[in-house]
Amino acid sequence: MSDTLLAEFPVRVTNLDKPLWPEAGITKADYIQYMIEMSPHLVRHLQDRPLTVVRFPHGIHEKSFYQKNAPKDTPEWVQTFAVYSKDSDRDIHYILANNTATLIWLANQACIELHPWYTKIQAPDSPTNIAIDLDPSAPGFEKVRKVAFAVKAVLDDLGFPSYPKTSGATGLQIFIPLKQGFTFRQTRVITEFIGRYLASQYPDLATVERLVKDREDKVYVDYLQHAPNKTLVSPYSPRPVPDAKVSAPLTWEELAAGAVPEDFTIRTMLERVKKVGDLFAPMEQSGVDITGVLHFIENHPLRTANIKNSEWR
Repeated sequence: MSDTLLAEFPVRVTNLDKPLWPEAGITKADYIQYMIEMSPHLVRHLQDRPLTVVRFPHGIHEKSFYQKNAPKDTPEWVQTFAVYSKDSDRDIHYILANNTATLIWLANQACIELHPWYTKIQAPDSPTNIAIDLDPSAPGFEKVRKVAFAVKAVLDDLGFPSYPKTSGATGLQIFIPLKQGFTFRQTRVITEFIGRYLASQYPDLATVERLVKDREDKVYVDYLQHAPNKTLVSPYSPRPVPDAKVSAPLTWEELAAGAVPEDFTIRTMLERVKKVGDLFAPMEQSGVDITGVLHFIENHPLRTANIKNSEWR
């Protein structure tokens, strides 16, 4: 079964009745429709950002694979951005999801997870945001919620706006829009400081231990995930979980009222954005200047005490 959909460019779509999320009853046709309806918001957050995708050709329970390089049969109208890879000694042609047609094409390939860079092609070494990833080590969301509000308290004290979103799986991510011109080395000072501060203030709740076996049931504050060549899932990207959860921006008020990741799925997201709008829209606007905060952290006793640690860079 195949057809052609018209967006900015004609896109051939196939096997529309193939189940991608069988438990949720979501087919490839449903997923393509989701991408079309959500494209104004998805494109806003993917525009000019090199993209890594995870493909599930036969649905979420079958074999999957990561894809960075655009495949040979990529339509000529799909924009790409070449980045030299030392590991493979060649250029990697990253896909740029800059329009609805590209989103339809990606959905037709069952690209279920969308992972954009923290940077844009116009300044590939300068992140547009800071992200703090909270990853629970045991089932349940309440500890994640508590750590998230501890992060918010720190960011409020630093004078930073903060925007939470669910990971679409079990965790939560907190983003800060960043003024152009700073480096990952500088943002690392901030993310690591926050991670270590939380681990010191809430030792029974938060940890920065890299090894899963050493985390016990604490929430891992992953400050390492905000770095060159690393990504976090895009806002509104679905995840390969049975109930088709989506990485969903939400408000701090919703989080305080008891919101959980299960509230946000492919089935519910369109009506949600019609009601509340794109809560992550501020991420694409002018961000904060971190110069003063960097100076504060550089002279903070917590960082001074750990300055010899090889993780401080």
